[in-house]
Amino acid sequence: MQFSELDPEIRRIVDQLNQEALVPVQVLSDELQEYVEELDARSPHSEFFDDKTAKRIASLCWKLLDALPATPDERQHQLTQLAINYFVLAEDAQDDHHSLAGFDDDLQVVVAAIQELELDELLEDEAADDDS
Repeated sequence: MQFSELDPEIRRIVDQLNQEALVPVQVLSDELQEYVEELDARSPHSEFFDDKTAKRIASLCWKLLDALPATPDERQHQLTQLAINYFVLAEDAQDDHHSLAGFDDDLQVVVAAIQELELDELLEDEAADDDS
């Protein structure tokens, strides 16, 4: 999936996030960790929360961070930041916390970033993780 194939509302948000200044990788890691902890605290209390998809997206985001070289180029950094920022944005194209499909758009954006970075092996790793 390419970003151009995403729903127009998703692309609009992606374009906005893509305009943000780059932040240090450690900040991205901290933001992801904080959001994962928030999700873990929330999941047992929400009827419409898709915990499985949220955990899959979080895992892919961690793998994106791990795949960054010590000094990533601007494109690698930007796409990783975009994927993480879209995921941690609770009110994006679909409300993450009040819809069973709330994380579907987040997954699409993260997968598109992975594919843009030609890191499809991260997706294959996920399939192997699902099989175990």
